[in-house]
Amino acid sequence: MANQQLIQGELFAATGGLKDGGFLDVGGIVGAELEKANKGIQAGRERARRLIKEQEVKAKAVDKQIAGYVNKMKSNVDLTGVSPEQQKAIQSYLVNQKNEYVKAANEIVNYSASDPEYMQYADIMNSVNNSFVNLSNTLKTYKANQAEFVDDFQNNRLSNGDLVRKKQAGEIYDPKTIFSIENGDFVFNTSDGNKVNFRDFKNPSEKAFKTATSIANIANTVYKAGAKLNPTQASSIRLQLEEAFNTNPDALRSIAADGFFNGQPMAINQEALNNVENTDELQAIVIDQLMEGISSSALQGYNDKQAKINRGSGSSTSGYKSPETKYLTSAESPTGKAGNFAIYLPKDPNGKIKYVPIGGTNNTNNTSTTTTTPTPTIDVDIYGEAEKFIKKHILILKKEAKSLQTK
Repeated sequence: MANQQLIQGELFAATGGLKDGGFLDVGGIVGAELEKANKGIQAGRERARRLIKEQEVKAKAVDKQIAGYVNKMKSNVDLTGVSPEQQKAIQSYLVNQKNEYVKAANEIVNYSASDPEYMQYADIMNSVNNSFVNLSNTLKTYKANQAEFVDDFQNNRLSNGDLVRKKQAGEIYDPKTIFSIENGDFVFNTSDGNKVNFRDFKNPSEKAFKTATSIANIANTVYKAGAKLNPTQASSIRLQLEEAFNTNPDALRSIAADGFFNGQPMAINQEALNNVENTDELQAIVIDQLMEGISSSALQGYNDKQAKINRGSGSSTSGYKSPETKYLTSAESPTGKAGNFAIYLPKDPNGKIKYVPIGGTNNTNNTSTTTTTPTPTIDVDIYGEAEKFIKKHILILKKEAKSLQTK
């Protein structure tokens, strides 16, 4: 048994373990396997390097694509002239919106333009961009309107026709006022409990200097005319006022509240001034008060003109009764010429009668005084009475005229 094992061992040693004899090249076999393994490892490494390169190229392409989207983000907002408190609010909004934009830009590259998800993220980026553009424009308008408001206030140009809006403006343009931002719009919560979107806010109107000047010119014109205002004139003036106020409702409130003509506002409730739905009623009240003033101006002009006429004629009628209009023949006339005269009887029994020729200032304190250079003067009321007198006594006048011709 032992000998058999020895024989087998010798055979193995001699043949290298091959059954049919021959030596087994273990080193060669191992070397071949190692070479084959090395080639596989090398191929794997090449494949890995290729995949990494492809991934890097793809990543760079994606980064470039994202960078293209990010570069389109319109987030440049000029914060010059904005208070620190308001800058903080704006910057916080910008940061949040930028984050939303970048998230969408990172996601959109994973989809083709035909995918619904692509449009979803594109809409997000467009919305953010629009809010940035709107914010920039809102801020520019805010700063410009703020400067205009401060200048108007300091120069006393602001109207008191809408005190609610005037107070809101003071709060909105306060540099320390904080606002929220919605889609690029500034939204203020004012002390009166209102939520005001700056997009819809109008600065308080200025005082209606031009309209007030036009009204003053009308009053001055009727005063200089020296005649009482007749219905036709009154209707025409009222239409002019209605047209002016229909064109500019703020002017209506300014005329009512800013005391252009007597230094005081009209006696109109502030609530009525601010009630937009009540504009027609407010307009009627304001125009009625203006017409009273214009009519008074016309009456004052008439009275002043008559007083000037009386002073120019050398007559003072303060001590006389209301005149009687009468036609005097040349024999009866103190001037020696026939004509219509206003005859003033003195209140004092011892006073002298005054004769004022209608159509001239030919008058005297007695029947013997005459003037040779009459100055035209017409009293509308007296002239009307004279016409009535003439028509009533026309037959008598004709007879007197005929008798004068026969003399």
